[in-house]
Amino acid sequence: MARRDAYFDNLKVLLIALVVIGHLIEPLSGSETFRPLYLWIYSFHIPLFVLISGFFCKKITSGDYRIKVVGTLIVPYLIFETLYSLFDYFVMGAQTLRFSYFTPYWLMWFIFSMIIWKMLLPYAVKIRWALPISLAIAILAGYAADAQYYASISRTIVFFPFFLAGYYLDKADIDRLRTPLIKGAAAVVLCAAAYVMVSYGDRFRPEWFYGSLPYRALDHPEWSAGLYRLAAYAAAVLIGGAVMILMPGRNLRGLSALGRNTLYAYLLHGFLVKGMIAAGFYEAYGESAWILLLIPLGILLAAGLSSNFVRGRFGWLLEPKLDGLYKKQNSDNSAEAGR
Repeated sequence: MARRDAYFDNLKVLLIALVVIGHLIEPLSGSETFRPLYLWIYSFHIPLFVLISGFFCKKITSGDYRIKVVGTLIVPYLIFETLYSLFDYFVMGAQTLRFSYFTPYWLMWFIFSMIIWKMLLPYAVKIRWALPISLAIAILAGYAADAQYYASISRTIVFFPFFLAGYYLDKADIDRLRTPLIKGAAAVVLCAAAYVMVSYGDRFRPEWFYGSLPYRALDHPEWSAGLYRLAAYAAAVLIGGAVMILMPGRNLRGLSALGRNTLYAYLLHGFLVKGMIAAGFYEAYGESAWILLLIPLGILLAAGLSSNFVRGRFGWLLEPKLDGLYKKQNSDNSAEAGR
């Protein structure tokens, strides 16, 4: 078994904590208290998560590449899209029970898009200048009024350049950049970003970081609206890059090991967040000073749901055994005919 890289595990732990915190404070993201933090999180955490996902897709020529997509993504997607649809109806009070497998429910868009990115990647890398082409398509897609939530088409296109960049990324390049001077510059970038969000956050629309809406829906029908998406990309690269530079590369006892189970935290925490909304938590405590405890709560939830304890009890759901689903392979790598 290949030795895990603590650097990426540490990065994944940080990002899943930001995902959970972002979703916990989302109902209050318009408030003066949480808006700067919400904007700061969303300015880079999705692109960085996508980039890391692309980094771990380098074995696109392996014989079981597509089979792994089925087992690790497609089947869990179908399971959890069904569970969230049921949860939406029976707990959240949706008027109709609707299974929308081609319009992913809330956080399920990431899994749906990941399926498409992984299936598209072996073909995309054969194209000359694939990265700048994907970037141009992502900017142009914002002018299409129908590029929205169906099939997660907008986000799939908008974040694909980061997935592709992750595939091309070499860990050695990151290591070369992690010098004391550049780490100092990275710290300045993060502080500057925090200052901008605190001082000018009321002027920004977080939807620019979602990648899910056309420019017209964001009140920018003008021809130059694509510059705003470019600005969002620039923020993601600068802030996300600073986080990558500053991330410790050594094994952090009790934390790094959580990086292997972040999918569990991602798929499971949504039930808790939506449950809090259904229970009226934000209406009851939204104005209380205790609401700041949502931040440490998010950290604890991310850690707890990424633990081996949770994996041991929900592994059958997120990592189902599918050996019987596939035909057996002969020694010449051809499949036996099914009966």
